[in-house]
Amino acid sequence: MSQLNVEPLIFDEPDSMLRMTVFGGQVRVMMCRTTRMAQKAADIHQASDVATAAMGRVLPGTSMLSVMLKEEKSSITLTMAGDGPGGRVICVGHGNNLKITCDNPQVELPTIDGVRQDVAGFIGKNGRLSVVKDYGKGEPYTGSVQLVSGEVAEDLARYYKVSEQTPTILALGCLNQNGVVLSSGGILVQTLPGCSDEVIIQLDNMLPFFAGISREIYDRSLKTLVTAWFRNMDLEILEETPLFLHCDCSRDKMAAALIATGKNELQKMIKDDKDMELVCWFCRVKCNFTPEDLTELLEKAVKA
Repeated sequence: MSQLNVEPLIFDEPDSMLRMTVFGGQVRVMMCRTTRMAQKAADIHQASDVATAAMGRVLPGTSMLSVMLKEEKSSITLTMAGDGPGGRVICVGHGNNLKITCDNPQVELPTIDGVRQDVAGFIGKNGRLSVVKDYGKGEPYTGSVQLVSGEVAEDLARYYKVSEQTPTILALGCLNQNGVVLSSGGILVQTLPGCSDEVIIQLDNMLPFFAGISREIYDRSLKTLVTAWFRNMDLEILEETPLFLHCDCSRDKMAAALIATGKNELQKMIKDDKDMELVCWFCRVKCNFTPEDLTELLEKAVKA
């Protein structure tokens, strides 16, 4: 974890999601900055540079999925489970609040050509990307696709195409080194039903602009970029939503998790006569439960 004061290095603009349409509503565009979130995640998990780069791509990708859900109690969980040494990367979104974890965040890998972080090597190219949408009622929706490359953006674009039948241009990036995140974010472009062939051709011609998304957002505002990129394309900015890295764990939730293990497991813990320490996967907060606490939980489990 970096001991540097990273604030002067970060562009002085909060993390946010910008939603807009272009070409008279034929195309939906979402663009986000997640720099501070990625830095905070790196610090929480004491992550290596390659793990930080992976989380710095998954965060904006999940943000785009999360803010699309309108139900107040809805949530989304994106899991990248490849065969790389990093293990699973799991990101959960509740509206504009996100949390993220990784199985092996301290894994180090050599950079590619001495410059780029080897995210695909960290995640792995063989495995699955899954998205669980929980609307707060009824059965959650689950979509899953095989990984394409482990680079995150290509894999998520495949999810949109296969699971949601929505052709999508998606660019995600994280610019980081030596424990410092300089920028993290992404852009999503989706054609809507009835979009003309001429518009699709224009969008294809814009792909080079999006390729270096992390460098593009490093020192410019989102509105500055989209105003330049979509000039004379009937750009309409709909809303800008702040984004936060925030874990909603609590001692009560951890207690409920212990109760959910069942009476037999609780009895074994009590018999061991040792404190039980639970650690949140997402924020690394620790909660301690004494044998007396466990006995109280057992009583609640018996009454349930």
